[in-house]
Amino acid sequence: MVKSMFAGVAGLKTHQKKMDVIGNNIANVNTWGYKAYSFNFQDSIYSTSIRSSGGATNAGAYGGRNPSQVGYGSTMSSISFQYTTGAPSPTDNDLDCMIDGTGLFLVGGMVNGQLTADGIKNSGLYLSRVGIFSVDNNGYLVDDQKNYVYGYALKEGTGIPEVPAKALTATGSAEVEIDDQDPDNVTVTIMGITVSHVVAKDTAGRIAAWINAVTKSQEKDDAGNPVKGTGGPLRGCSISRGDISEVTGAKPSVKLTITSKTMGEKITTFPEETDFDTTNITGNLTAIPNTWETTPGQDYEAAIPAEFNEDLSPIQIPYDPKTGAQYNLQSYSISDNGVITGIDTQNRPITLGQLAIVAVENPNGMEKTNGYYFQLGDNAGGVEVVKPGSGAAGFIRSKYLEMPNVDLANEFSNMITTQRGFQANSKIITVTDEMLQELVNMKR
Repeated sequence: MVKSMFAGVAGLKTHQKKMDVIGNNIANVNTWGYKAYSFNFQDSIYSTSIRSSGGATNAGAYGGRNPSQVGYGSTMSSISFQYTTGAPSPTDNDLDCMIDGTGLFLVGGMVNGQLTADGIKNSGLYLSRVGIFSVDNNGYLVDDQKNYVYGYALKEGTGIPEVPAKALTATGSAEVEIDDQDPDNVTVTIMGITVSHVVAKDTAGRIAAWINAVTKSQEKDDAGNPVKGTGGPLRGCSISRGDISEVTGAKPSVKLTITSKTMGEKITTFPEETDFDTTNITGNLTAIPNTWETTPGQDYEAAIPAEFNEDLSPIQIPYDPKTGAQYNLQSYSISDNGVITGIDTQNRPITLGQLAIVAVENPNGMEKTNGYYFQLGDNAGGVEVVKPGSGAAGFIRSKYLEMPNVDLANEFSNMITTQRGFQANSKIITVTDEMLQELVNMKR
C-alpha cells in the first residue's frame, strides 16, 4: 500500500520537472536562435515479488512462470532539444545574419596562434546560432556579447580594391589685376600670367577670358601638325573658380582650382609652357605662389581579387597598403557563402573575410552555457569547419535573425497533459492516505 504513495510522489516530482521544461520553452518564445526542449519520462525502479522461472518437460515437472513486479512510479529519462532551423526574421542591421542549415557560428575570445578544426574543442570558444554582429573600435567583427567572430581572413596582398587614377590639382587664391585705363584694351594678370586685349568689361568675364586663353588646346593644321603659338600655358588643364562679385579697384581676388587633365600625373608643380603667343599672353607658371596647395595625382591600379587563408582567425577590417590605416567603411553586406564586404568612402568594395560554419555530428551532444552559446560535449561526435553554402551545414541569410522553434500550440497542449498527470498522481496520494486512515480506524 505504501508503494503507491511512493509512486504518487515520484510522479509529482517528475511532472514538476516536465513543467519546468515547458515553462522554459514558453519563456524563450522570443529568444533568437532558441531550440525548444522536450522532456522524456521513464518508469522508475521495480520491486520483484515473484521471480521468473523456466519450465521443464520431464515426468512430474511443471511449466515456466513469469515474474511478478511492481514499480515505484516514474522518473526522468532525458531532456533533449529539437535541433531544427527556426523561421527567418528580417532586421535593419547590415551585419545581422542567420544560418539556414544545421551549422553554427564560431565565436569567443582572442586565440593566439593558428586555430584548426581539431583545436576547437579545447580552444575555449563557443558555438552560436545567433548572428547579431557589429564592428568594434579596432575593426574586429564581434557579436552582441563582445565575442570575436571567427572565419577565414584575407591572404596577404589580396583583396586590395582598385586605385582610380587621380589628376594633379592645385588650389589657392590668386590675385586678379585689371587695367581699366583703356576699356577696349584691358589686361588680366593671374599668377604672373597676363592676358591682354580682353574686351569683356565685367570682372567675371575678364577672368573667364583669361581661363580660356591659358587652357585652350593647341590647334592643328590640315596635316595634323601643331600650329605654333596656339596653345595656352596651362594647355591640358582645367581651371574652376569660385564665385566672384563685381568689385571696385584694380586687384580683386578670386579662388581658383587648377586640375591636370592627365590622369595619373604625379609631379608636384605644373610644367612650364613657353610655346605660346607672347603677343597676347606673357609670363609662365613659375610665378605660382608657394601658398597654393598642390595634390599629386596617381595612376590607375587594378584590384587584386580576395583569397582566403585556410586557418581560422577573428575577422577584421583590412589595412590599406598605401596608407597603413584601416579602410573607412560606410556600409556592409554578407553574401550567401559568408563573404563580408564593406563599401568605403570612395565607393569601393572592400572584402573583410569569410565566415566559418561549424558542423557537429551530434548536435544533441552539445552543452548549453550562458546565453545562447553551446560548448562541445563529450558525446558531440566529430566536428568539421566548413565554408557556408558548401553542404548540409547551410548558407548565410543576410539581414535576418533566426526565430526560436518553440511551437506554442504544442507547449500549451503539453501543459494541459502535464497538469492532468500531476493531478492524477496527487489523487493517488490522497486515496492512499484515505486507505491508511481506514486501516488506522480499524483499531477502534
